[in-house]
Amino acid sequence: MIELLGVTKNYGSDTILSGVSLRINKDERIGIVGKNGAGKTTLIRILAGEDEDFSGTIKKTDQETIGYVRQHFPVADETALDFMIKPFLCTREELARLEETMACASGKELERALAAWGELRSQYDSVSGEDAEGRAIAFLEGIDLDYCAYTPLASLSGGERNILALGRALLYRPDVLILDEPGNHLDIQGLAWLENFIREYPGAVVVISHNRYLLDRVATKIVALEEGLTTSYAGNYSAYRIERLRNAVSGERAFRADEKKIAQLEETVKKFAEIARRVADPAWGRRLRARRTHLEKTKESAREKPVNPVSSFSVSFTTEPSKADIALKVTNLSCGFEGRQLFTDAAFTIRTGERVALVGENGSGKSTLIKDILRRSAEGDRSAYIGPSMVVGYCSQHGEGLHPEATVFDECARMGSRTEDEAGKTLSRFLFTRDVLSRTTGTLSGGERNRLQLALAVIARANFLILDEPTNHLDIPSCEAIEDALIDFSGTILVVSHDRYFLDRVASRVIEIDKGCLTSWDGNFSEFWFSRYGTTPDRPIHTTTRKPESNIEQRIISMERERKTIEADMERAFTHGKLDEARSLGGKLARASREIDRLYSLWN
Repeated sequence: MIELLGVTKNYGSDTILSGVSLRINKDERIGIVGKNGAGKTTLIRILAGEDEDFSGTIKKTDQETIGYVRQHFPVADETALDFMIKPFLCTREELARLEETMACASGKELERALAAWGELRSQYDSVSGEDAEGRAIAFLEGIDLDYCAYTPLASLSGGERNILALGRALLYRPDVLILDEPGNHLDIQGLAWLENFIREYPGAVVVISHNRYLLDRVATKIVALEEGLTTSYAGNYSAYRIERLRNAVSGERAFRADEKKIAQLEETVKKFAEIARRVADPAWGRRLRARRTHLEKTKESAREKPVNPVSSFSVSFTTEPSKADIALKVTNLSCGFEGRQLFTDAAFTIRTGERVALVGENGSGKSTLIKDILRRSAEGDRSAYIGPSMVVGYCSQHGEGLHPEATVFDECARMGSRTEDEAGKTLSRFLFTRDVLSRTTGTLSGGERNRLQLALAVIARANFLILDEPTNHLDIPSCEAIEDALIDFSGTILVVSHDRYFLDRVASRVIEIDKGCLTSWDGNFSEFWFSRYGTTPDRPIHTTTRKPESNIEQRIISMERERKTIEADMERAFTHGKLDEARSLGGKLARASREIDRLYSLWN
């Protein structure tokens, strides 16, 4: 349908895309992945026709239509319904303008206006323009958002606006739908709806996402963007991860074999050189030159050391030990805001060393509860008691705990860093360069603020981490590095997140907020969801039609847990240089993924 050939894009002297090639076929679901700043959004803006300042070629026919749903879009003074049908309203206005022109034109001008009107009317009819309002209302009713049809767009939540933008694209039915982080602001049920939306979309879909479960459930191809180049992998995100790991293992084995061969040749050259110095025989000189030539050619053809695909950075938390049994005890806590009561007599206990996920729909009060607990504890209110030996590391969703006018070093010093060298050493483990120390925290991006807050928790030697959406704005490798660090963390964790993959790896208990009530569930997020709703989290609750006695969902949850364990073991083996073990685990990992795919095909 669309093909990019040798696309190169520069910003000043920086090359963002360097000869990128990409093919989009009919009905494909393509996930684009890469580190923050790799050029993912630049690539899709070129695909969408919004950036024409590049070299290279894009091949597409005039018949192929492209829809682009941005990560951020301006909110105009209009209702939700008007926003959804805006493209049709614009077309109607243009048709009316052409009709006015035709009414008073003649000759060539009339012919041009008539041709333009005919082409535009044909396009309008092909997407059922006259029925746009009815289809928009039906869409909203289908997802229980019909109440907001005539509500001003500005008064809706970020998640609701995201869904409306997707609905608008669906109404227009472009052949290729391009989505930039469509899961932003969506809760677990919203993400389940999004997965079904992408799977059932009647065309090709290209999606940038840091949500690994979303990419696992919808992608048929992964395109990895690294150092300005793209590499395509068949299958979903897990298949891509497996392939990269297995390629890294085989690449490392080949690299070591080449190193060994070079070392042997170097030793031979050294011996021949010694003999040639002692023996006055031209033959030894020829043999020495031949061996040197062989050595140089071997070095030129030797494989480079593969890039470690495990993580973008490595970090660990050094904690202050705690002798307390209880990290947090909440009793008779009531709170709300703007006249709305969120909780009445809420109560729960988190014991030292527990890893607890706080979950609930958007607007259920998760962030409010965390902030209220911290405020009450600081005031000595016994309704939110944090153990006296607990050193809290709080990472807020929007960096509210950071002082926007303070420098990064000021914040590090506040947490305990004595010198810039000491602060810089910790920050470097979170991908910060030394020049960040003089920047004010208000100039940092969302991802940088999240990484800084985690670094501050390390500096403070926190043994109780309270994390509100810690992986927001982070790329997948950074998310995985933080997950690895939290898995090894010996302290207590209370975390709010909509990232199911993250929660499944980090949490071992779930506290759910539902209609102001708090309920505790043992197990990770997928186990909680199955116990609560009888299905896996990638299905909207109201569409669940599975029989209670079916154990396929439970088998999927069990196999996904097993796959994560094998993958972690393989990563660990690769990192520690145990290549034979890593290779063996690679085969085991591939078999586990095939079994998961088989179970999903039976279940769908």
